[in-house]
Amino acid sequence: MESIDEFIVMISQVIGQHFDRGERPARRDAHAFDMGCVRASFVVESDLPAELQHGVFSRPGKSYEAWIRFSNGNFFPTSPRSPDARGMAIKLMGVEGQKILHDEQFTQDFILINHPNFFVNDLKDYIEVLRKYLEGGFWKQWVLAPLRLRSLRLIWIALRVNLTIASSPLARRYWSMTPYKFGDGSPPYAVKYTAIPELPIPGLLQRIRNVLAAGFTPQRAMQAMLSRNEDVRFNFYIQHFVDSHSTPIEDTSVEWREDVAPIHRVARIVIPRQDIMSKERGEDCEDLSFSPWHSLPAHKPLGLINRVRKKVYLAISDRRHALNGVEPREPVVREPEEVQ
Repeated sequence: MESIDEFIVMISQVIGQHFDRGERPARRDAHAFDMGCVRASFVVESDLPAELQHGVFSRPGKSYEAWIRFSNGNFFPTSPRSPDARGMAIKLMGVEGQKILHDEQFTQDFILINHPNFFVNDLKDYIEVLRKYLEGGFWKQWVLAPLRLRSLRLIWIALRVNLTIASSPLARRYWSMTPYKFGDGSPPYAVKYTAIPELPIPGLLQRIRNVLAAGFTPQRAMQAMLSRNEDVRFNFYIQHFVDSHSTPIEDTSVEWREDVAPIHRVARIVIPRQDIMSKERGEDCEDLSFSPWHSLPAHKPLGLINRVRKKVYLAISDRRHALNGVEPREPVVREPEEVQ
């Protein structure tokens, strides 16, 4: 608990320092800059087996309206062509039932990243890595921060997470990295999540060509796709816990390999034609708060990293909203707008 409080104090101080220097609005400490927020539908599979009908998946065929925020990982603004970690944060709305956190009553969040495993499991190491990373600059972020990790394997994972070249957030795969409870039984039925686009995922050379094109930004690439008549779709999967060695709960640096723990589709994400470039959309996106603990008990976050997130995410959300003079709000269901 003391280490988590230290974590919160460190991040709050950094956010406050940047705000005091006139950098507005106050932003998240990680995934601070969105690449675009989209309205979407999250549709549970209609033929879902009974053993997979838990939480938001308890009603086969049920459709939830959702916000999805695609983001860069860095706290500092970077070139749209720069490699970075990428995030996909999904917020379902109109979700009935008691939630673990009480700041939002009708939402369920799924937090996904561009890599299947994470590079720290020790809180003290995490603090040291983040402290150096938040100082900014290439040398500190890409050399000194990774060197705070305890092994070459963890350094390699950190580089793979943070050196992603993304020509469009809508054409890449995302993973939860961390495990979650699945169902109300005992012992917990643990899973991880992954979202796979139906669009072809371009290879590295094609992504490099795309990002080097004149006028490129990830948001413009998304808008170009979302200006067409076809919906953009992701398939949403769960991956079951098998055993503590091959699919550990606490050690998020270990990838849950699909040849050991196959994936099972439980929902489809449908992103309709829409305009994501307006000022109002950007403000709505900035005001949203995401947390894996915006959750039904049936999807309770598991493991060390998620235990850290519970207190840190809420504290940082309160901090940045207070600095920005914005009251935290829970989004409501409404029909997604379309491009005229």
